[in-house]
Amino acid sequence: MKKNATVILRMEKMAQGGDAISHLEDGRICFVAGALSGELAEVVLTQNKKDYAKGFAQKILESSAERVTPACPLYGKCGGCSLEHASFAFQLEMYRSAVEELFRRFAKTELPAGWKIHSGNPYGYRNRARLVRAGNGYGFRENQSHRIIPISHCKILSPALNRFLADGKFPKVEEISLFDNGKGKVSYFYKGMRESEFQKFAQNTVQINDVKISMDSACFFQSNLEVLPELVNAVVESAGSGNYLIDLFSGVGFFASILQKNFKRIVTVEREEKALVHANQNVPSAKNISSPAEEWLLQNDASGADVLIVDPPRTGLPPSALDAIVQAKPEKLLYISCDPATLARDFRKFSESGFSIVRAEGFAFYPQTPHFEMFLELCAKSNLEIL
Repeated sequence: MKKNATVILRMEKMAQGGDAISHLEDGRICFVAGALSGELAEVVLTQNKKDYAKGFAQKILESSAERVTPACPLYGKCGGCSLEHASFAFQLEMYRSAVEELFRRFAKTELPAGWKIHSGNPYGYRNRARLVRAGNGYGFRENQSHRIIPISHCKILSPALNRFLADGKFPKVEEISLFDNGKGKVSYFYKGMRESEFQKFAQNTVQINDVKISMDSACFFQSNLEVLPELVNAVVESAGSGNYLIDLFSGVGFFASILQKNFKRIVTVEREEKALVHANQNVPSAKNISSPAEEWLLQNDASGADVLIVDPPRTGLPPSALDAIVQAKPEKLLYISCDPATLARDFRKFSESGFSIVRAEGFAFYPQTPHFEMFLELCAKSNLEIL
């Protein structure tokens, strides 16, 4: 079967990336963008590999009751919101079933029954955005392309960011990062910014519960401030209190700043040197280190930690870091993941090394997209017996 061939397929279920799954006549799996489970669709194949194929739904012949009309006129063109054709209730169920399937397949593990998914508003939620120059304004990249789609208003951006875009009172540069702190202040950053401009326009603070956190628009920070307190509460409840906390991939010291009153000794480790300035401000009593987490673990003994937090990028834990954590066997391991697939992969190693899931929760930080975050509280079985 050739690329660009058209086939009629019945969708079976949803994959973690937001595509529907079907099978071709020859038995190969086919991932279909723009379709929902149960639908019958006319599919144009875009990739035709030996073991699988990919395509997009050119026409829906039998639609799901969960199909809705996309709210954004740029749906299908902009590369951002690929799930706007699905009801939000369907999206939440898709997250659940896809994550459970990942853990069954990659980790040979069932997640705790009834694990909770936290969610907020499906639109107007995003407090952080990176935009690219488009003529006299800004826009987002087109789906599967480097072309730029100009925008004047985005339905998933917070009202403050949309007002900021409409006002246009900021420099016209090739790429700009915006951040709305949820309290009326929008900051921005672009490469080549002078230090005086950086101090004036990029700096910001975010208040979570009763903690004020220093950050800037060049740093990574969670994009959904409405749901973020739910993750904070889960981490605080699981962490409890103790003598020694290690926070790896710590960014600006976010979790350590929330937990600093609960632990006598804290170490934060973050690769990005610029984040260290904020970590020293946010967690002044901690030992804040600028280093790749895997390198720090190779040179330091983490076995005395009461709680070890990891919040790695989408690639998950580097193998050497994972091995070091397994050997250290902290009393509690709290894993925050922005990619359930790499989380399931990493958990298999933890499971084989005697760790069990004590708590699992999901966070729909990015409605209308397939991106989903997970929180796991893990404990070595020997520690679990003591508890």
